[in-house]
Amino acid sequence: MDAELVKSALQGDDEALILCLQSISDQLTWTAVSLLGDRELAKDCIMETTLKVYKKRKTVKKPEFFKTWVIRILINECKDELKRSKNYISLDEHFEIASSEKENFDYVNDLVAKLPLDLKQIIVMKFFDEMNFREIGEVLKTPESTVKSRYAVALKKLRMEMEEYEQ
Repeated sequence: MDAELVKSALQGDDEALILCLQSISDQLTWTAVSLLGDRELAKDCIMETTLKVYKKRKTVKKPEFFKTWVIRILINECKDELKRSKNYISLDEHFEIASSEKENFDYVNDLVAKLPLDLKQIIVMKFFDEMNFREIGEVLKTPESTVKSRYAVALKKLRMEMEEYEQ
């Protein structure tokens, strides 16, 4: 994302803000769908996130953290939605992970969906959003070491589940 474009967006340039949000729209969509398991709820959360970003954009102090800030707002919106609906994720059976390979990994969606939210969001940000541990820590406002240990726990749980699945 272009640093000058982000600065313009944060200073009130609506067109720049639109371009910035469009550049991360796929990432926002994957994050929301992965956490909520429902495309319609994901769209609603993304809309709410966009509105909050528009209203609060001038409060961002460091433009280089714009993307992290937006994703954090989205995750909070998704958490709020989960609390409102009191639903924990059950992904639609037709939900697909974007992949250049044509192999069927639908069972991975089911296994990730079974993880507790604190572990699931780390897996989603690491694999779908391609964030590093430092960035995930910033988004979650959690020390990097905690993110790493939760990531290890999530991978261990996924490994155990995959072994059971393959038997």
